[in-house]
Amino acid sequence: MTLSLDDIQHLIGLSADSDVPIIEGSWSLPKLVEIFKKNIYQDENFFNSMKTGGQGNFLSLVKLVNFYAGKLEKYNDNIQNKRPDGQKKKAISALSIACTYMLYVLGTFLLPVKKGSYVSARYLYFFEKDKANIKWSWGSAVLLHLFHNLGAASRTEGKQFAAYTTLLESWIFAYYPKLHGIIKEQQSDAPEYCTRLCGTHRGHKEGLITTSTRTPS
Repeated sequence: MTLSLDDIQHLIGLSADSDVPIIEGSWSLPKLVEIFKKNIYQDENFFNSMKTGGQGNFLSLVKLVNFYAGKLEKYNDNIQNKRPDGQKKKAISALSIACTYMLYVLGTFLLPVKKGSYVSARYLYFFEKDKANIKWSWGSAVLLHLFHNLGAASRTEGKQFAAYTTLLESWIFAYYPKLHGIIKEQQSDAPEYCTRLCGTHRGHKEGLITTSTRTPS
């Protein structure tokens, strides 16, 4: 039994039967800046200031939040009130806020990275006006991302796991409503640290796992 696209659709409501959002190849900086301008309505200087460490195509989630959250009303009021009539600068666009919010959702919930502090600017490609009528299969993207990171975390050098864990938790509760509790020290003759190795290859190989028929009190 494994997670399927049907599970994604029924458990968390993400579409799984439409166009899969795929970004291929490498993108040049001018192309990224152009997409950024079309969706966020800010210039290249703003794009560079939002990047993680000033390099690559990743935007800092912290910088985006600090710029938008709690500052929109003040920012708009200052723009409108400090300039003479006829010279008012355009306020922050609602579409800009919506696109930034979707970047935040993708970077923190649906397609997070291990550090959890940045998101790819290339995701803005899916929110362009000419693609407004396309129903993207975010369920497929989330499932692929989950499986990829599960595979990476299962390797010997794997130390972290980043994915949409709500999906994994929902699936576990849906198919395994009753799970045996974690073995406690008083339930086994094994040393205390063995509870952390329960079910692992190392635990069985080194003889650290013991089986007890003792009935819990």
